[in-house]
Amino acid sequence: MEKDTDIDLESLIYKEPRNVTPKKGDLLIAEPMLDQPYFKRSVVLLLEEDNDHGHLGLTLNVPTPVTLQDIFPEWKNGKKVRVYSGGPVESDRLFMLHTLGDRFDGATEVAPGLYVGADLDQVMEYLNSTESIEGKMRFFLGYSGWTKHQLTSEILNHSWALTKAGDMKESLTGQGNAYWRREVEKLGNDFRSWLIIPQDPELN
Repeated sequence: MEKDTDIDLESLIYKEPRNVTPKKGDLLIAEPMLDQPYFKRSVVLLLEEDNDHGHLGLTLNVPTPVTLQDIFPEWKNGKKVRVYSGGPVESDRLFMLHTLGDRFDGATEVAPGLYVGADLDQVMEYLNSTESIEGKMRFFLGYSGWTKHQLTSEILNHSWALTKAGDMKESLTGQGNAYWRREVEKLGNDFRSWLIIPQDPELN
């Protein structure tokens, strides 16, 4: 007699949400089977919350082939700086997250120790005078957006785990599935089952 080795994915994936009220500075962690092109195995930082209009965030862990020098040829160190995909909305718009709030004019704190935006001339000067921005700064094209009540509905439908952002320097390091797995591990034992779901279950 053959044993039934099929995994009941639904029982492994779907968890009762701990929190369904997304706030500025929170993280969204995609459930492992979410297969939308921009959000598969993604981690999103919420930059704005507006119960009347919706939410805005940046996907943190999806790299693109673009570098800063592709966008600003005069930035000599820009060729070393990978640009990430912040989301599918306004993909020609550049955003920056950083931990250097006191260093730049025009920075807005979105979570304790993590800032969005800065004076571009000051950023260029900093980039041209430093060897590495790992854990200090990350650039994104586009953003992720949700209309009124849309994100709460997606959380209730188990598309996302909602949690508080942790170490801000760590938020600006790593990429792809390894980044996603790191953040899932922080969710604790209730979400350990997410880590055994292969990236492409059809190939398992």
